[in-house]
Amino acid sequence: MSSSRTAFVVGLGGVTNGGKTTMCRYLERLFSSNKYNLVVKTLHIDDYFRPNNDPHHIYLDKYHHNDWDCLNAIDIDRFIRDFQSIRLKCDLLLIEGFLIFNIVSPSKDDYQYDLAYFFDLPYEECRKRRYERNYDPPDPEGYFEGHVWNAYIKAKKEAFEQNKNIKLELVDTTKESFEKIQEKIIQDIETNLKRRSKDVK
Repeated sequence: MSSSRTAFVVGLGGVTNGGKTTMCRYLERLFSSNKYNLVVKTLHIDDYFRPNNDPHHIYLDKYHHNDWDCLNAIDIDRFIRDFQSIRLKCDLLLIEGFLIFNIVSPSKDDYQYDLAYFFDLPYEECRKRRYERNYDPPDPEGYFEGHVWNAYIKAKKEAFEQNKNIKLELVDTTKESFEKIQEKIIQDIETNLKRRSKDVK
């Protein structure tokens, strides 16, 4: 990797339980392999959740529960610092998380994507997958139906409004197979990395 270039950055954001983490892990293994021989790093937004007792949290009286589906639940400053540091140390940076396209940085140079994919799901499928997972702390009764889904719809609208400068591509694994979406993302990354390599030369 050339020290004069920052990493090629791919964002995998969107709906809870949409397949983002699975996709990210596969891409990391693939592009780290001998076939590509790239230095690949990942950032997962879930690693930046604030502790349950952090005063930045918004408390939802109705559910006796912190709001884990808003930016207040995330240590954004630490996330941005890590982003800025890690992108100087790798060829490919994969960023994964449910609100990554809602984060606003003072400078576009500080936080920007080269490729961006927004994972989407219909309500019933998302609800089904949500109930199949265990959370810590666990979801209170009615939290998904009364809060999580509405927060997602709001975040989705804002993400597309805030990212008009990049092509934020919508993907839905109930409309197209995970394997086909995976293949397309791989091809997109390969094409752009080749183009980038030619530009350097």
